[in-house]
Amino acid sequence: MRLSPVFAVAALLLSPAEPLRAQPSKGGGPRMEIEPSQHDFGPARQDQKLVYDFVVKNTGTEDLTLLRIATSCGCTAALPAERLVPPGGSTTLQVTLETRKYKGVLERSISVASNDRRRVATVRVKAFVEVPEP
Repeated sequence: MRLSPVFAVAALLLSPAEPLRAQPSKGGGPRMEIEPSQHDFGPARQDQKLVYDFVVKNTGTEDLTLLRIATSCGCTAALPAERLVPPGGSTTLQVTLETRKYKGVLERSISVASNDRRRVATVRVKAFVEVPEP
């Protein structure tokens, strides 16, 4: 015997089925957090190297591996103290910003890719490069 489509839909709607529940998220894996998300060096001179250490934390349950670090300009460099961070551990990301011959507001970003599949983290540095009067 073949059921009509209307009868099949009605049977599904009226049946005492178990309600759908969201699956609990799997909280495992590495989780990268970088603090702070930005740093302002304030006033600076031309041809100066400014250095700041960001803290990279692994708040996950597995080792965090820093895979790729990219800067938005050749005037910026970023070096991690360690590329492998155990769960609950942390390392530093030393960022150097060269003011060179820039004038005024200088903003650059650093992107950090890791084995944390949630995201690529981005931090920013900023300075105001003052030009000396002749």
